[in-house]
Amino acid sequence: MTQFAAIDPALAAVLLPVAVAAGLLRAWITHRTAVRMEEEHTRRICVAVEGSTPMHRAAVVKACAELEAASRTLPNQSRVRNP
Repeated sequence: MTQFAAIDPALAAVLLPVAVAAGLLRAWITHRTAVRMEEEHTRRICVAVEGSTPMHRAAVVKACAELEAASRTLPNQSRVRNP
């Protein structure tokens, strides 16, 4: 018999719900983080577009998108490395 077959059933009954709960908590936190990031992104775009004219709104949104994309890259990805 293997080592894993000797696990106490009571211990397994306690560990399984704890593991499931931890997985669900991690998924919920990941989801809420994504939702919050999207809300912040939308708020920043609304504030930026608020004072612009309809003719310039597309340019403002494009500039915001470029700034946010640049902020997501890691510093070592934006630099050219010398061999």
